[in-house]
Amino acid sequence: MTALSGRDARLIHDLAIAILTEPEPVRVWPLLMERLTTDLPVDLAVLIDLDWNAGTGHALTGKPDWLHQAPLDALINAHMRVHPLLRHYAHTANRTPLTLDEIATDRWWKSEAYRAGKSAIGIDRQLALPLSSRTGQIRGVIMSRSGSGFTDRDLEYAGLARSLLDTVSAHENVMLSLSALGDPAEYGITSREMAVLALLSQGLTAYAIGSRLQITEKTVVKHKENIYKKLRVHDRVTALNKARALGLIAPEPPAD
Repeated sequence: MTALSGRDARLIHDLAIAILTEPEPVRVWPLLMERLTTDLPVDLAVLIDLDWNAGTGHALTGKPDWLHQAPLDALINAHMRVHPLLRHYAHTANRTPLTLDEIATDRWWKSEAYRAGKSAIGIDRQLALPLSSRTGQIRGVIMSRSGSGFTDRDLEYAGLARSLLDTVSAHENVMLSLSALGDPAEYGITSREMAVLALLSQGLTAYAIGSRLQITEKTVVKHKENIYKKLRVHDRVTALNKARALGLIAPEPPAD
């Protein structure tokens, strides 16, 4: 496989910076879809969330903007079970980015599902970035381009991008679970630091927090140091007590 060029490395770096500097996790997804369409490049990129057992799914966001007018949910619900990439991820634990060309048979290219997608949104060649998800759920990004297939360079870029997007997804899950309390920006605390603080309040170790947020233990420790500095404290217990007093995290539940 060909190594990423200096330009590609910069693209991944810029993608990481875009993720880290966006204060609202939900708003980062449209930005990432736009970046993926430009960086690979592809004609379109869609973030999907499927319940395989129920046979239902939704397109959460995508680029270009005209996709929001396309019948994406109808296509997903009508044809998800015969889509080669979705079937593969539903029945395996594999989360490696793959292309349709790698796993589709002639039956797919002649199917009603392929013709429906081609007619509605022009799908042809597709590349999937599957994210970590619960059993029975498929969450990921499907990218399409017409004509030419995907190269080894595209797949390597996709693998690195997938890791970054997994981090965004894990961060989003933590942030959406938080109650609406005080504004951390008032104290200079970033969205990422807030996610670490919330997990600290649950008693998780740095290793466990890193696993939950898909980051290294060393990065968690650095976030903790930044939190302590901004709250002007020197240890975990004092940091949590001050954060509760400031309304940044929920009060500690009363003992039974």
